[in-house]
Order: sequence, then C-alpha cells, then structure tokens
Amino acid sequence: MKNLEFFRRVSIGQYLDADSPVHRLTPATKYLWLFALILPASMARSSLAIILVAAACLAAAKLARVHLRYLLRGFGPVLPLVLLTAVLQFVFGWRDDGSLVLADLGPISVTMREVLSVLGMAARFLAIMMALGLFTATTTEGDSARGIEDLMQPLARLGIPAHGLALAVAVAFRFIPIVAGELEAVVKAQAARGADFGAGRGGIVRKVRAYLPLVVPVTVRALERAEALAEAMDARCYRSKGRTRFVVTVGGRGEALLRLSAIVFGAGVMVLSGMLSW
Repeated sequence: MKNLEFFRRVSIGQYLDADSPVHRLTPATKYLWLFALILPASMARSSLAIILVAAACLAAAKLARVHLRYLLRGFGPVLPLVLLTAVLQFVFGWRDDGSLVLADLGPISVTMREVLSVLGMAARFLAIMMALGLFTATTTEGDSARGIEDLMQPLARLGIPAHGLALAVAVAFRFIPIVAGELEAVVKAQAARGADFGAGRGGIVRKVRAYLPLVVPVTVRALERAEALAEAMDARCYRSKGRTRFVVTVGGRGEALLRLSAIVFGAGVMVLSGMLSW
C-alpha cells in the first residue's frame, strides 16, 4: 500500500505555515515572482537559464524554510510522463542528427543531442514543479485568490472579471491535492479487491494499463466535488460582482523593489537565453 500513496507525494496545493520573509510577502509579489520563474523555465532554450531559475527557487526555499525534499517530491508523479517522452524521443529520432552516437540498438540509436534534449526537458519540469510547489507552500488559498485580484484590478475597468478569475485560479490550486486524494482512495479500494497496479510482472506497461480504467471514476468524483462546491456557494448567495474584501493586503517596505526585481529577473533570463541560443 505504500506505493499507492499519492497525496503525500503531491507538493502543489499544500500550504506550510511558517514565519519567514517569503510568507510575509504580499500575494501579488509572489505571483510576479512565480511568473518570473515559470515563464523562463518553460520558454528558455538555454540550459543556463533553467539552472538560474532552479537556483532562484532554491534560494527562495531557503528563505521560506521549505525543505528541498518537499519540493522534489512533486516531481515524482511527473516522472512517468518524462520517461515516456524520453522513450519516444529515442524511438522517433531527429532528422539530420549529426551528433555523437552513444548507443546503437538496431533501428534505434541514442545520440548526444537526444540525451541533452531529454535532460533539458526533465530540468524544465523540475524547475516548474519547484516554483509551483514553493508558491503554494508559502501562499494560502485566500491569498492566492487575492493576489490574482490585485494584479488584475487595473484591468477590471476594461471589463475583465478580476474576482472571477482569481477564484478560478484559487480553486484550481486547491483541487490538485483533492484529485490526488481521490485517486489514492480509488486505487486503494481497487487494490483491496485484488487489482494489480504494477506490483507484479509487466513493468510500466502493465501499470499504465491498470491505471487507465481509473480515469473515469476519478474524474466523476472530482466533478462531484466541484458540483458540491458550486451548490455551497450558491446556497450562500455568492456573487462575484459588488463584493467587498475583509482582508486588505498591504505591502511592507521594499515590496515595490521586489516586484521590479521579479520583472527584471524574468526579462533578464529570457534575454540571456535568447543570446545564448543565437
């Protein structure tokens, strides 16, 4: 049963209460730094840019008193996807790949370019998971909604529903551990009835075939949770327009400087990546 525990392996969506400089930042500042880390990690073509993003995540985690092991455990659920993509990368090789051939397995050849591509993809996933895990570990659900609303408030005059968008983002973050918990409950119920989820022979192929039938029940249970949430909000006469805020986020000293530094960091990493790739 230990291999069937998914909730404890998910680092995204779980808040860690602590008194640190990162926790005391306003949600808008945290969102700016989140975008400054995720965008370069997902769009940069240079490995140096991804290393800079990972180093910034490690430095922020040190200030926030969040252990590195907690952030890295969120990479576990994504690892099968990375392995599957790596296999497809090696099977369907690049055309006109003139790099060094490391291994030749008949029709399949492993080249240096393919290995570097797979390692870069894994580093991107790792940096993105670390940034998301650090953000949700230092930001409560209410602050995540208020942060989006604060960032979108200047655009609310143009008709953009800032509060509705903020609520959608907060609910999306909250449902990540909920879906993981539902998957764990369904898998353990099936395993108690004799289902084999890759514990026997067959390896990853058998495990994938065992998990595919669970997509429908997990999706149904997640939709039931969403319907219950919508009914609870409707029973409390929730409306997105004309609402006031009980908590007003006020930034401390240096908030403007931190926001400017987030923009400079994200733009600088993207420019550096473009220069190196060129």
